[in-house]
Amino acid sequence: MDPVTHTLVGVGIANAFFRKRIGKAAVPILAFASNLPDIDGAVMLTGDPTAVLMRRTFGHSLFLLPIWIVALSFIFRRYYPHLRWKTLIGLTSIGALIHLFFDLVNSFGVVLLWPFSDWRPELGIIFIIDLILTGLLAAPLFLSRIPSMRESLVPLSRGAVALVAVYVLLCVFSRTQAEQLLEEGSTQPADFSYVFPEPLGPHRWRGVWREGDLYRVYLLHLFSGEKEERDQVITEIGDPRVEKARATPLARRIEWFFKAPVWQIDETAEGGSADAPADVSVYDLRFRTLVVERSVPFVYRFRVDDEARAAD
Repeated sequence: MDPVTHTLVGVGIANAFFRKRIGKAAVPILAFASNLPDIDGAVMLTGDPTAVLMRRTFGHSLFLLPIWIVALSFIFRRYYPHLRWKTLIGLTSIGALIHLFFDLVNSFGVVLLWPFSDWRPELGIIFIIDLILTGLLAAPLFLSRIPSMRESLVPLSRGAVALVAVYVLLCVFSRTQAEQLLEEGSTQPADFSYVFPEPLGPHRWRGVWREGDLYRVYLLHLFSGEKEERDQVITEIGDPRVEKARATPLARRIEWFFKAPVWQIDETAEGGSADAPADVSVYDLRFRTLVVERSVPFVYRFRVDDEARAAD
């Protein structure tokens, strides 16, 4: 999720369950703790185009997270000396673990066992920025500004948390329906198939179906049951120039991170034969939304010659 939604999750949990028992201090503690795992976002400050490969790694690792929890609790101790260590550790742990869950629900993936495993699990049920989820969490804060509802922040927050739980379950059900819709009418098994959440609600999903080197990209409409083919994309795996690029250490890391990689050769590059230097690019259909028009992020390009050097 985005930082705003992560913060709202922490604030909502604090207001719903801890504000009365622990006091107002629970709100800022959980607000900050709900963003704690994103400490690995510091890698983006390096300006390295491959820094995104380290996102959701050391900050989100179940092995390293206890260290970050203790460190943040130590900072909180200076501002809230009246709170017991047990309380600080508990609140910080709740915020951090909730963060992990809400990162798992989208399709970016979380390297939970870093650095001992490259396993990057995901649930892939909610788009990384979900306005419905954000709106549900923000509603109690706005409603409690109304004079007649000022004393209703706690019940409003509990209601919002309950609605968020229902919404997450709805997204799980919607994903199941989208998977079934993607498979309908298929005459042979896919080499790869996946459904990705689209923004603006769980009623539309992006279906990706690959047979050999051909990706078929669908927009799946759950309300109408329509399976709308939006695009056909060729990934040029097997071409000697692409295979040279794929053999590089950087390309192997990129393919580990990508879900549905598309390799393409720039035909306008110098040369044209399989032995001539060429520009080879790769991007991920996971990040190519069909609902919102935007350029595809995380496109990597290789200048391939006999040594398969990477240009950028």
